[in-house]
Amino acid sequence: MTGRGSAFDFASFKRAYERQNLDDWVSFYADDAEWIEYRDYSPPRSPNRMVGKRQIAGFPREIYEAELDLTIADEVIGMDRIAFSVDCAFPDGRYVFEHFIAHLRDGRIVCQVDMEAWDEE
Repeated sequence: MTGRGSAFDFASFKRAYERQNLDDWVSFYADDAEWIEYRDYSPPRSPNRMVGKRQIAGFPREIYEAELDLTIADEVIGMDRIAFSVDCAFPDGRYVFEHFIAHLRDGRIVCQVDMEAWDEE
């Protein structure tokens, strides 16, 4: 997937994500975006897939209600792709570490792949 048109505003994306501003955050996704998520219950043979901005928007709503502390780091920003890590701290002390790679088109995310590692409960 190649980037065309507008540049991706990573600083604003990071601010919306870390501040958990759902409306601003979801605006960075294309209407037809896809989010592919790998974790313990969604392994490589059967990843969790969210397709379309509407379905993607429902997922962070659940995350934001959990009152997590979210921090984006190690960003790599290209013309047609971005990569970054996310540290998630739950109020009970558990952590989740994630790596994201996202493909961009016209300043929006069109495909995002997420690999997660969770603390045991």
